Amino acid sequence: MAIVQVSRWKASAEQALPLARQIAPVLKGHGAVSVRFGPCHAGADAGKIYVAITFPDWATYGRAMQAMATDAQYQRIYAEASKIGELQDRSIIAAEEL
Repeated sequence: MAIVQVSRWKASAEQALPLARQIAPVLKGHGAVSVRFGPCHAGADAGKIYVAITFPDWATYGRAMQAMATDAQYQRIYAEASKIGELQDRSIIAAEEL
């Protein structure tokens, strides 16, 4: 069962995309199988940025979270993201492929 972490950011897509491109390989190096980034186009969150990171299972997700807590490159990029945007929400979903 895949674990999908979905984060909603209040940020400029133009400013955030370069950071997302930097952090995606770091996330994949820690076991993520996909990293998706994009602005919401409809509804109450229109204009907000969504990031969906998929891990293959809980074990990989747990190892990644522990490793990123001490990964200097991840911490540096995340700190830069926090300067240009505000994390507004984060959900963790155990998802099944249908």
